[in-house]
Amino acid sequence: MDVIYDTVLKIKDSVDVYISTGEPDICTIQFYHINTREKLSIRIAPEFGEVLAALDGVSPIAELMSSLGFVMDHGEFEEIIEYLLARGILEKPSFTDPDSRYSRQINFLSDWISGIPAHEAHKQIVASDVVVFGVGAIGSSIAIQLARAGVSRFILVDNKLLSLQSSERHPYFSTEAIGDFKVDALKRHLEKINCDINVTCIREKLLPHTELSRLVDRASVVVNTADEPYIGHTSIKLGRYLWGKKIPLYVAGGFDAHLMSTGDFYVPGESVCVDCCSGFFSAALVDWKPSYKIHKTNESKTHVVGGSGGTFSMSLFSASYAAIQILNYIAGGDAYKSRLSRRGEYIVGKGEIEWVSIKGRGDCSVCGK
Repeated sequence: MDVIYDTVLKIKDSVDVYISTGEPDICTIQFYHINTREKLSIRIAPEFGEVLAALDGVSPIAELMSSLGFVMDHGEFEEIIEYLLARGILEKPSFTDPDSRYSRQINFLSDWISGIPAHEAHKQIVASDVVVFGVGAIGSSIAIQLARAGVSRFILVDNKLLSLQSSERHPYFSTEAIGDFKVDALKRHLEKINCDINVTCIREKLLPHTELSRLVDRASVVVNTADEPYIGHTSIKLGRYLWGKKIPLYVAGGFDAHLMSTGDFYVPGESVCVDCCSGFFSAALVDWKPSYKIHKTNESKTHVVGGSGGTFSMSLFSASYAAIQILNYIAGGDAYKSRLSRRGEYIVGKGEIEWVSIKGRGDCSVCGK
């Protein structure tokens, strides 16, 4: 008896199956991946649909076929089963507790990450080290989403204090935390999500002379939302250093006037570098400079960055897009690659995302693009 017939299989929980029997000796079976919206159709003998329906993740295939009285050429049958396994339609039962903390995420990873078992992809998420510069509305939302996904080690870098104004957009805000360092308040929030999480708080501003090695050399990925003195300056400092270390940098969206930006993911050897990106947008924004306003009604406040505001939902859009890209990368996926060297922005008035492709300089000494 061939090995495949001794195998126990089941249809993935995330796959819907539709069978059309309009023809006498053949049927069309369509498989629909709920998680990724991918579709696959095959035309085959109607009896094969009965075999699929009988796959219960308990009984070997040979036993099920015998009970159904189904006979098919062994070579052809094995080819079909192996094809459906490779396309993620069938799977060997994993015996994951459906009530476990990450069961739904692992179910999703089984479709989203190809070539790696879902449990292994999840382990890679848990084992990741993430450094976040700037834990305002977007940086903190990214950290929270990654923590909920299982990331267990963070370094948070920010020198600001939580204020009443933070209540509008900071998802970890509480009145009891007003006056605390943002990194400390966020750490307490992350520890409520996962009591085993490891969070290091750095109560500093990212400055030109900041020594980065102590902060980022062990990172799986670095996130930058630090907009002071300016997001472009902090990103170039981080990007140049990290490129040489082959550590990805995600400059999260929502900065400046781009309230719902997808941000930029710099992956060494795969995307353009931060210098190319900066040069590309410098030409487009040559006449734009961040504006500063003096509080005439409150002299105790000196300067604040001017420009429009935003809502928490707008920040969450940028943070959620970034978190999805980062999770795909650290889990071993390749979906993130389709948006490298491209920046999108959701235009509220149009209800759509506008994309810009970022071109390399052609002679860049950093990335060679």
